[in-house]
Amino acid sequence: MGTHAVAVAAGRCALMCTVALGSALHAWSAQLAKHPIVTAVHHQSCAAAVRLISPEVRDNDAPTAFLAGRMLDEGICVQRDPELAAHFFAHAAELGERAAALDYAAKVGLGVGTEQDYARAGELCRAAGVDDQKQLSAAALGYACTVGSITGRLLRERLPAGAFTPVAGAAVRIGFTPASSTLQITAMPPVGRRQPVTGSFIGQPVIDANEEIDKAWREALQMVPVPEAARAETHSAALAIDVDMTLEQGRERLPESLQRLLPGEVHPTTIQSH
Repeated sequence: MGTHAVAVAAGRCALMCTVALGSALHAWSAQLAKHPIVTAVHHQSCAAAVRLISPEVRDNDAPTAFLAGRMLDEGICVQRDPELAAHFFAHAAELGERAAALDYAAKVGLGVGTEQDYARAGELCRAAGVDDQKQLSAAALGYACTVGSITGRLLRERLPAGAFTPVAGAAVRIGFTPASSTLQITAMPPVGRRQPVTGSFIGQPVIDANEEIDKAWREALQMVPVPEAARAETHSAALAIDVDMTLEQGRERLPESLQRLLPGEVHPTTIQSH
């Protein structure tokens, strides 16, 4: 097989793996949409949502730990606490939750709530199904996954309700080349539309998706130091940016006064990367 054919085959495999990961996240998101915590948040009952979370991180099941991590990371119903969020993500990842593993990998990439280590972040991402063909070094992949995860968080925090449809499982698929920091959007969910004005049958898009994604991506790049391993990587990483706003829907109606989610005993993670 020639060099070009190998590259094409690798690209197709990377795309298929990203699609498979996106499908898994979609199924998981559909399940989360029915979780009591999500229901409580949607009903603006923060106290009820917090009562469903055990302060002992390891006493929570995977969905509860993941949602607690997102709430802490984004300041939903509780005061923002990224370090504590890392422990909840780590626990959910230990229980096999891929979305939590990707969020935890970003914490490892930044050194938030755990020791900073791009190579370990990359191994966690690869174990979660990203770049399982090993096109990138572990450190370069960890960098790419960290930038992608932060981009997703920025978008979930800032986009208006109904920005993408359907909400559950919404993911933007991109190609990212670490050496050049170039981003290519390869697929995205349909953009939501506003109600049509009088005399029109088609509503205007809720957002300019390309502009919002590019803006969040550029900001994430500024937040994540570039490791030397990434500067030399000319291969492209296929990533899925999580823009599922199932939990975030209606956050603008939540109470302004947020309580702290006090942790119980926090144990170091024992996630096995491959």
